[in-house]
Amino acid sequence: MLTYIDMYPDQAQYKSGQAGSIIVELETQEDRVLELVVEFYKLEKQVAEETFEISLEKGLRQIARIPLFTEDTEWAGYGVKATVFYDKFAVSTAYTSYDIADHWSRAPRYGFLSDFRKEESEELRDVKSMNKFHLNVIQFYDWMYRHDDLVPHQDEFLDPMGRMMSYKVVREKLAALHDKGMAALAYGAVYASLKDFLQARPEWGLYNRQGEPFQLIDLFYIMDITPGSPWTDHIVEQFRQAVKVGFDGIHMDQYGFPKKGIRRVEGREELVDLAECYPALIDRTSAAVKEIKAEAGVIFNNVGNYPISKTASSDQEALYIEVWPPIVRLRELKGLIDNARSLDKDKPIILSAYLPSFYPKAGHDKEWAENGALLTMASIFASGGYHLLLGEDNGMLTMPYYPDYAVMRPEFVVEVRRYYDFIVRFGTLIHNTQLEDVSYTYTAGVNTEITFEGRVPFAPNGDIGSVWTIIKRMQGYHILQLINLVGLEDDYWEHGKKKRPETQDGVVCTLLIEQPIECIFTASPDDHNQEVCFLDYEIVPHGQGLAARFTLPSLEVWSMVVVKLSE
Repeated sequence: MLTYIDMYPDQAQYKSGQAGSIIVELETQEDRVLELVVEFYKLEKQVAEETFEISLEKGLRQIARIPLFTEDTEWAGYGVKATVFYDKFAVSTAYTSYDIADHWSRAPRYGFLSDFRKEESEELRDVKSMNKFHLNVIQFYDWMYRHDDLVPHQDEFLDPMGRMMSYKVVREKLAALHDKGMAALAYGAVYASLKDFLQARPEWGLYNRQGEPFQLIDLFYIMDITPGSPWTDHIVEQFRQAVKVGFDGIHMDQYGFPKKGIRRVEGREELVDLAECYPALIDRTSAAVKEIKAEAGVIFNNVGNYPISKTASSDQEALYIEVWPPIVRLRELKGLIDNARSLDKDKPIILSAYLPSFYPKAGHDKEWAENGALLTMASIFASGGYHLLLGEDNGMLTMPYYPDYAVMRPEFVVEVRRYYDFIVRFGTLIHNTQLEDVSYTYTAGVNTEITFEGRVPFAPNGDIGSVWTIIKRMQGYHILQLINLVGLEDDYWEHGKKKRPETQDGVVCTLLIEQPIECIFTASPDDHNQEVCFLDYEIVPHGQGLAARFTLPSLEVWSMVVVKLSE
């Protein structure tokens, strides 16, 4: 009957009240008149249903555009299920998600672009693929003419890494992203100049105790970012110019070093603590770009988590951390997110966690890399963070130089799309900044508010051989995130895994009833059906009163259980 079906929204994100469409692609092996039933869900509840008659010609892929269900909201996620019927029998089903938000920073699903060669002109496969992952804010990595002179002066130019680039392509990609409801951030290293720029202005640089300029690969030289310095004035103006030409903000990069340096001022030397300088630079840049475009914003890179205690309260759209050793274990990713949340509970948190297991020249087994990637994504998402990983045309970052990305296998693309569909539909439960983490106070050890029974340990520690329990709550909800770590050879987030975790069946959960329960449901990005499963429960005695006792469906990698409380 059907030889192909796919479904996705026509934009990565929508504004409140904005019109849009769900695109359904269909192909059949025979001429057929089919019925298409499209259901819209907000969390667990169906909110709309539409039925359409579709006439298909044999071998011709056709597109049906289904009007979006919209409502006036600051932020909400929706699931979509499309079922194709022939002669009243269901012959195929497809799923997708979308969200509505007042600004991309409500849910910054961060992606990347790094290829701006002239051969990319009018080639928008990358934008289309990113849209299917719902990536709503995209970093243009190494898009510029120079690090100290951002906006190119001519169409074709050689970038500092020796790549021939096209400013025309940069502008085309900007327009295409905006057409898909995506924001675009221009990469800009906050203190990097090329060597000739520093040589012409030695008093603008930053030096070590031996009087040598700080530099990276003898190409990028570190400049003085103290407030009011000539370099600071210069780079902030460069950032303003980037927004003037169409960007929606700046990705402010640093290299993690130096942490302290020497500046030269009127013949004397002064010690500079860069951690003390970053907040003022972030705030000044944010104010500068907002003067050009009111909705513009900035994201600052806390390399290896440095110096997030200083920068967290600055005027930026998210707290962004580029993850490096000694942060090497899955549970330590959650530690980064928890610490950032403690510093500013209102900003979303993004981890840039590259996956070197996919690096093309390393020659690793792709399934090995994919098994590890799912666990890394699950750990970040279930902990309430976002992950800068995807971009280009089904690309995945493998290292900090973005052009060395890998391309995912088509089979893995399907799985990763399910994970991103999941965090879009349930984003207000997974990434809500009002969530309180009670993992270490509600379950395991002496805590009996939530208990699990199965053939393996259940604990909030994230240990190999256990099911990792992340328990959160907010008004109206208890949310249980379960990540399966049973049967893994290690818990290093950068590593691939020889096999997926050992599936857990028959897990029983007992949850103290602190207030009346409206319903209990579960969902998982590992479920090909991508549907909510309502759980029956019985009321049983508990040492603190009464509890709800229920059995969970099969746990593969990551499952979420939602206990919705009565008002």
